[in-house]
Amino acid sequence: MRNFGSLIREKALKHQNKTLFIFRDGEISFKDFHEKTSRMAASLVGYGLNISDRVIVHFGNGLEIVESYFAVGKAGAISIPLNTMFTAREMKYIINNAEAKFIITSEDSLAKILSIRDEIPTVQKIFVAGKGRQSDVIPYRQLYEGTTQEVHGLDVDPESISMVFYTSGTTGNPKGAMLTHNGLITNAEVMVKTLGFTENDRSLCILPFFHLFATMFSLLQMMFAGGSTVIVEGKFDEEIACRFIEKYKVTVLLGVPTIFIYLINYPGRKKYDLSSLRIGVTGSGPVPITLKEQFEKEVGIVVVEGYGLTEGGPIVCIERPGGERRLGSCGLTLPGLETRVVDQNGKDVPPGEIGELIIKGYPYIMKGYWKMPKETSETLRNGWLFTGDLVKKDKDGYIYIVDRIKDMIVRGGYNIYPKEVEMVLYSHPSVLETAVVGIFDEVLGEVPKAYIVLKPGENISVEELNKYCRENLAAYKVPREIVLVNELPKTGSGKISKVEIREREKMKGN
Repeated sequence: MRNFGSLIREKALKHQNKTLFIFRDGEISFKDFHEKTSRMAASLVGYGLNISDRVIVHFGNGLEIVESYFAVGKAGAISIPLNTMFTAREMKYIINNAEAKFIITSEDSLAKILSIRDEIPTVQKIFVAGKGRQSDVIPYRQLYEGTTQEVHGLDVDPESISMVFYTSGTTGNPKGAMLTHNGLITNAEVMVKTLGFTENDRSLCILPFFHLFATMFSLLQMMFAGGSTVIVEGKFDEEIACRFIEKYKVTVLLGVPTIFIYLINYPGRKKYDLSSLRIGVTGSGPVPITLKEQFEKEVGIVVVEGYGLTEGGPIVCIERPGGERRLGSCGLTLPGLETRVVDQNGKDVPPGEIGELIIKGYPYIMKGYWKMPKETSETLRNGWLFTGDLVKKDKDGYIYIVDRIKDMIVRGGYNIYPKEVEMVLYSHPSVLETAVVGIFDEVLGEVPKAYIVLKPGENISVEELNKYCRENLAAYKVPREIVLVNELPKTGSGKISKVEIREREKMKGN
């Protein structure tokens, strides 16, 4: 069993001055990363951080976010990644729900945090990376420049919570899935062996590190394998991705299906030498079968598809490079996990039939949802995690994702819960009723669409409603379309029938 501190110490002793991260043409070695994060951990403890305290980590891609994860982990505290696209309203809920003690963030995000400073009473200190100076915050550089002491965190309990990733849930408010040091590292170790990653591999991190997908593949898995990660900051750009692959001889391409779609359709792709690539890994959304075939044919690499969820720690199943691949399947269950497909009564369904995927396996599965015992008991039952995803499993164990039981919308790898969008719309004084559903998009997979009934006498425009959404929701949650209607379809009990709305959308697509 390992914790974050013992993992990086072990790899630093083995790999020493080998490059771990490349960022902005600079490099940091395994050894330097270990020493720097140990000093940061000592500083955090010196500032009053205790075991199991929660720390908001709020950065875009860069060294600061991965350094913060390991410094907090070495201190025995808990990292809570925060999406940089969240509005102040969204941030406030998570900060208060987690009862966060510290915030580590960037200068770009500081104004948003200070705007809610009086509404987040548990926060005692804010550390900010950047050149600017604020009297009421502490410069990030003080965490590693302000001490020569080191805290390696080797005695941190591997079964303790290392990170809490907030994911949308049945209440409409995000739920914090509690993941342990040992669980995350074990999942990474098994994936390294399954996909055959080695110290010669170099990953391109396009996905944001506040997302568990990137944290697992481009941080923990590469670190475990002794490989390197090239960190890309800012929004995804096909030209930058191709240039970085060529420049840094990237071997592992990680991304949601949208990234692969953009790259395969990028007209300038053939100007670059992408021959260093040997494997692509995708998931976190519907993967067109033709996409993998086209990518393998035109770029010459195998693209494997996997399935996972935050609560599962996170990877559950994946295709095996070089192994048998079955059309439409996301592969076989990872070693150490059990998967079953059950009906509404929890009884196993025959091979090939549709049911809910449930999973079990120590130490992968989350400990539960932070401060949500009811939701935890609904999801974790008799040691099994009920995923809410509808799947089929064939007689040989290959898993095929069919649909989601929940109303979750997956937009280019980002999860959107319709109820949260609806609650924002309902807070507008002109809105009487609303329903948000996912509609098909060729590139992003799904995008949200809102149907709205206005209150009598109101004549607010779609543009004004869209502006209201943009002010209160992260950009990816804002509905692609807003349609004003006279009424919404209802069930016999008077509830809004989303099933009928979705059927109408399907009819439009035919």
